[in-house]
Formats: sequence, structure tokens, C-alpha cells
Amino acid sequence: MKAAKRQKTIGIVIFRREEDKIFYLLLHHGGRYWNFPKGRQEAGETQRQTALRELREETGITKLTFIRGFRDGYDYSFRGEIYRQPGMVYKRAIFFLGQTDERAVTISDEHRDFGWFDYPAARPKITYPAGHKLLDHAHRFLSKR
Repeated sequence: MKAAKRQKTIGIVIFRREEDKIFYLLLHHGGRYWNFPKGRQEAGETQRQTALRELREETGITKLTFIRGFRDGYDYSFRGEIYRQPGMVYKRAIFFLGQTDERAVTISDEHRDFGWFDYPAARPKITYPAGHKLLDHAHRFLSKR
């Protein structure tokens, strides 16, 4: 039996402020799947470098301020056949929190759409409960600042 693949993915909960509201950027991968920008860490990259590279590649956003004191994550798994890999794939997702003033987004080929959503609109868009908890944590964190 082949050992299960274990991988790490790094992402960022990206937001912008407009007057007294916070808007979160979500990417649409197709179907019902909406999530934050994330991807695999490349050799030699720090986790923050990965988050910045993925943000740039998936959205075109280059100006970002990391918010100190926030780091969160979750574990998930899926059947590897989805990506032509045999067996189960287990991932650890690690997320930072970042603020941008950029509004324009240029999505990558792996996405179908994007949106800037306030918290009440963003939460039901996110597909999985782990993503809801991540958004909840980020929003509580920002609400205290």
C-alpha cells in the first residue's frame, strides 16, 4: 500500500478597508468552491514569501501589509485522483492576514471569478467549515484593532 501524501499549502486572508467596512477577497475555483488565495510552498521560500507569491500569481495584487500577530490554519484531505495522484492527499493550510489598498484583481487561469465581500456576504460564499472558522478568526482579530 502506498503511503499517503502529506503537503503544506500557504495562503493569505486578504482584506481592504473602505470607510468603516472590511472587505475580504475570495477566489472562485468553479462549482461552489470559493476560498482565499493559497498554494504550495516552493523550495527555499519562507511561508510569507509563499503567501506573497501566491497572492501575486492568483490575483495580480502586489502591495500588501502583513498584519502582525495573526497566523491560523487547518488540516484537510481529498482524493488525489482529482489531481491525477493516487490515494489520499493530506494538507496543512497555513494562513496569514494581509491588508491591501488595491481593488483591481487579475485572476489566474485556475480561477473563474473573484469578489470583494463584507463579512456577512463572505461567510456563506466560503465552501468549507474550516474556511468559515478562518474568516471568523480573522474578522474577530480585525474587529479588536
